[in-house]
Amino acid sequence: MTHAEAERSFDAYFANTLDREQVRGLHLHLKDCEACQARVRLQRALGQAAQSGPSKALTSPETQAAMARNRDLLVKILILLALAWGATRLRH
Repeated sequence: MTHAEAERSFDAYFANTLDREQVRGLHLHLKDCEACQARVRLQRALGQAAQSGPSKALTSPETQAAMARNRDLLVKILILLALAWGATRLRH
């Protein structure tokens, strides 16, 4: 299988719709092509991340409350910076 053929077959490969001969050809190509190996690794990692969903640590009420506090603090800091900048512009 050529590199171009391998690239065209990836969608079908990940959807498990290639026939046995096509899979064999793609696997032979993967043995020698680092770019295609990287694509397969990336696709598998993305698939695993999509299956696992958001981390429970990120969705816990405690984490959400901490994120809200940090967001509020950041907004206050940005407002103070804008006020300080405005005050220095008025002096000059």
